[in-house]
Amino acid sequence: MQKDKLKLTPEQERQFEEDGFFLVEDALSGQEIAELLGVIDELNERYRRERNLGAHEPFQMRNVAALHPVFKKLMDHPGMLPLVVDLMGFNIQLRTSHLDVRPPQPAAVAEKELGSAESFFPWHADQPDYGWPLVDGVIPFMEMKIGYYLTDLSQHHSGAICVVRGSHRSSPWIEREGRRVVDPERVFEVNVRPGTALVWRSALWHCVSPNLSGQARKCLYYGYHPRWIRPSDFEHQDPVVLEGCTPIQLQLLGELGTGKKNYSGDDAVQPVSRYWRPKDEDIPLKAWAEELKKERTEEAKQ
Repeated sequence: MQKDKLKLTPEQERQFEEDGFFLVEDALSGQEIAELLGVIDELNERYRRERNLGAHEPFQMRNVAALHPVFKKLMDHPGMLPLVVDLMGFNIQLRTSHLDVRPPQPAAVAEKELGSAESFFPWHADQPDYGWPLVDGVIPFMEMKIGYYLTDLSQHHSGAICVVRGSHRSSPWIEREGRRVVDPERVFEVNVRPGTALVWRSALWHCVSPNLSGQARKCLYYGYHPRWIRPSDFEHQDPVVLEGCTPIQLQLLGELGTGKKNYSGDDAVQPVSRYWRPKDEDIPLKAWAEELKKERTEEAKQ
C-alpha cells in the first residue's frame, strides 16, 4: 500500500500528475448503471418535451446531486471518494454535478476538425470567467472531476470526451503548416465501457468527439474543489435537499458537517468563515479519512 494513501496507487498518482487523468474500470456496478440511466432517461424525456429540443440537440442539467437520491449518493461513492480525498485532501466540497446526454449526430459533424472553433464542441479547459490565477504560466491544482460513463463509448466517434495529455502542465498548442492546432500526438479519446470512471484535472484541455454511434451518450460529471472556493451550481442547497444527509454529504453539499448554519462562527466582533478556518466538526471527511487509514493499515499488517 502506498504510504498515507487511502486507495490511490503509485501508478494512478503518476498518471494524474503527468497526464492529468486516469481511468477506473468497473467503478459502477450494472445495478448502479441501471438506476442512474432510469432517472436520466426520465429527466431527458421530460425536459426535451418541455424545451422542445431537437433530435440531435444535447441535453444537460446542473446541480443534479440535488435532484434525486441516486445522484446524491454518487457524490460520496465508497469506491471513488477515497481517491478524491487522496488527491485533494479532506477539506473539500462539490463544485458542480451535471448530467450530459448527447444523441447521435449527422455524419457531417465529423467533417470539421476535432475541437476546432468551427466544430460543435471546441477545445477548452474548465475555469471561471476571467480564468484561474496562473503560477509561472501554469494553473495550480484548483479542481478535479470524476466522469461516470453509463453507455458504451468503446468505439471511435461514439461521443466520447477527448483530453490532451499533460495539458494541465503545458500548452496543448503547436504550430503545424502555419496553423495553431492542438498537438494530435497528445490527444486521448476516452473510449470506454459502461461503468468506467475518468478521474481527471479539469484544467486539462478537452473536447467531445462526434457521436456517430447510433445511440445517445449518457454520462455524469462530479467536480470537487477546496471548501474556501465558491461552488458554481449553488450558493446553499435547498433545505429539502439537505434532509436526511449524512455529515459527509452535508460537507460535500457546501454545508457544515454539523448541520449548523453559523457559517461565520459565533463571535460577532471577530467573525471568521468556517470555510476558511474550519473546526474538525465542520469537516467530517477528516475523521472519516483518518479512520479509513487506520483500517487499511491494520489490513496491510495481517
